[in-house]
Amino acid sequence: MITKELMNAKPLSGKERLGAFRNSEYMGAEDFEPDSSPVLTIKALYNAKITLARGKEQHDVIVFEEETVPGCINQVRPLVVNATNRKTLRKLFKGVTAEQLVGKKIQLYLQHNVRDPSSGDMVDGIRIRQTAPSSKAEAPIICSDCGKPVKAFGQFSADVISKNAVKKYGVSLCVECGQKRKEMEQAAKNEQVEQTEQNETTQNESEE
Repeated sequence: MITKELMNAKPLSGKERLGAFRNSEYMGAEDFEPDSSPVLTIKALYNAKITLARGKEQHDVIVFEEETVPGCINQVRPLVVNATNRKTLRKLFKGVTAEQLVGKKIQLYLQHNVRDPSSGDMVDGIRIRQTAPSSKAEAPIICSDCGKPVKAFGQFSADVISKNAVKKYGVSLCVECGQKRKEMEQAAKNEQVEQTEQNETTQNESEE
């Protein structure tokens, strides 16, 4: 049954997703498109008493210059800064004053299974990547197996993921293809162990 309120509303369609149009003044995990890592420019810093789901609290807040980042965030809202992200900012820019941060670019990503201090639940947390985004556009790193661009994953940039794959496998790989190679290696090892055990069993039986 469709309620009266929904009669006058337009249903979501195509690539429109749940959570993207939530009513909130501050950035949340729902704002991020899947597997996105938006680069944003710090416009201003605030420390103010703001209203969150658990009530009014005093927090540090970052406001960004961008209003939207296509393919990453439809609506860029202010980010409430927690202790983890403050520590990252201090590491990146050698301090956390307005003089040191305003105008700087940072890259955000979602870290999964973060404990919410207010509820104890495991949630997706917004994190600032610990490496500064490049100031120039660089050619994407291509995965040797699937031919798609290597994407950043968690706190690791695409460059770090690619270099780790080259070190281990001799070629650049995305996270998914790297995992597939790892599984194939393990399967081959298991098969080799099974074959060795069968040979030993056959040899023991023949000796008896």
